[in-house]
Amino acid sequence: MTPRSTTNKSAWVQLYEARRLSVEVQSRPPGRPPALVPRRKVGLTMSQGELQELEDWQERLSNLMGRKISTGETLGILTRICTARFTRLSGKLNPSTLAELVDKMIG
Repeated sequence: MTPRSTTNKSAWVQLYEARRLSVEVQSRPPGRPPALVPRRKVGLTMSQGELQELEDWQERLSNLMGRKISTGETLGILTRICTARFTRLSGKLNPSTLAELVDKMIG
């Protein structure tokens, strides 16, 4: 019988060898691990109508995704949509009032 190379060992042999290896367990502080994307908590003052619109969009997006979309995710998505829309219209925007700006953004 010829000896097998390291890459050709049986799975159970590799398992036994892996158990014998000393592995140092890295300790980490207790609690939730840090998020990949840093976030910060903010406070908002919104009218009842604005809050209702936000909740409606949150429900729509949650239904589309098949999971609960957070308020922060909803605001992030809507903000990015507005940024893209603004970028497309930037040369055509010269509003003199807030109402005019909103009308141009909506199209």
